[in-house]
Amino acid sequence: MISTILKSLALATVLVASAPAFAAPSDPQQKTVLKYEAKTGQYCLTELAMTGTRIDRKTCRTSAQWSEAGLNMPKATELAQK
Repeated sequence: MISTILKSLALATVLVASAPAFAAPSDPQQKTVLKYEAKTGQYCLTELAMTGTRIDRKTCRTSAQWSEAGLNMPKATELAQK
């Protein structure tokens, strides 16, 4: 009887301890992607979803708007070559 209780307790401990491993994202490397959209003339910065959400954040601005924010964007041809 005590053996069964101890086995059950050990199993429950292992299951609880391994739960965070199953919750981890499949791709642990977070990447930020920068794309130039020629139709709109804007640079779009896509940040992958953070903890608590699965929705990526996409911010699109012109080169002048990014410069005002303190970022110097590469020229569209340089971005296309990468």
